[in-house]
Amino acid sequence: MGLAFFGLTPENKNIYLEPIFSLMYYMGFSYTEAYSLPVWQRQWFLNRAVEEIKNSNGQSRSMESNDPSARQMMGRHRAQVPAKLRRFT
Repeated sequence: MGLAFFGLTPENKNIYLEPIFSLMYYMGFSYTEAYSLPVWQRQWFLNRAVEEIKNSNGQSRSMESNDPSARQMMGRHRAQVPAKLRRFT
């Protein structure tokens, strides 16, 4: 008979998973953070990332180039680790 409700089906997964993947891969969001964002905010972040990439003149700021040694070589190192990333020992 088919589905008895209105909503997204597994075949429509690209509609909501692609933006979430992009936020996670390129911007460092966790799955929960990206999933919890309202759709308009997801779109804003993605559009802002595209704008930033276009204006970057080929320099990448994506997560894959975001290790401490790469940041230090590019002059973008942090003197102190952000509170969210501090480890307690």
